[in-house]
Amino acid sequence: QVSELGLEGAILPVPGDHPASRNRFLYTRGALHKLPSGLGGLLRPVPPFSRALLWSGVRDLLAPAGPEADESVADIAVDSLCRGVFAGDCRALSIRSCFPALFEAERRRRSVLLGLALGSG
Repeated sequence: QVSELGLEGAILPVPGDHPASRNRFLYTRGALHKLPSGLGGLLRPVPPFSRALLWSGVRDLLAPAGPEADESVADIAVDSLCRGVFAGDCRALSIRSCFPALFEAERRRRSVLLGLALGSG
């Protein structure tokens, strides 16, 4: 898509050791939150999340398979994460169309985490 817009020359690469490549932020509920970048952030609640992300991952692994129907992005992801990429209402976007690898991982392995770890094939 960048090439379709003729913007290849405007790309500014960021080296892997640059702070911008390691720090991720989420703007939600009127505040900017730094997302966890290490194991510590997975083990304890980090705003804006109400529980440790590791616990959410464990719940995903233990949950029964969902219905075969496609789910909206609003069902799976935070609206703020999608708003900047797709510039649309996340409730109208589907996981299958926006994130096909995640959709297949969950469909074939009953869990996004299992699917990503083991491969969706």
